[in-house]
Amino acid sequence: MEAINLKAEASKIKELYEYKTIAKMNSHIFTLVKSKDRTLDFHIHQDSDEVFYIVEGQMKLEFRDRMVHLNTGEMCVVPKGTEHRPVCETEVTVLLIEMDGTLTPDNTGGTYKK
Repeated sequence: MEAINLKAEASKIKELYEYKTIAKMNSHIFTLVKSKDRTLDFHIHQDSDEVFYIVEGQMKLEFRDRMVHLNTGEMCVVPKGTEHRPVCETEVTVLLIEMDGTLTPDNTGGTYKK
């Protein structure tokens, strides 16, 4: 057991859209990713809720009926089965928390590698 500094781990990510798993808990993974100028397709995670925690920057989560704006230090829990898409206009570092196996190339714009 040791402390994990999210900003220090984020500074190790050198490329946009590079996913870095920083921890695991039970069947969940904690993954950092930097993104900019990217809007993913609407998608659904059938078997897992998904947490978006903003480490640095800002982004939006778009749902069919609304838009949620997230800034540094804020988070949003997307319930499983909820259609959504991340909208990242400026550079943002996001911590994703979800069940292992939820992230796939299909729902990450093709850049996720396990």
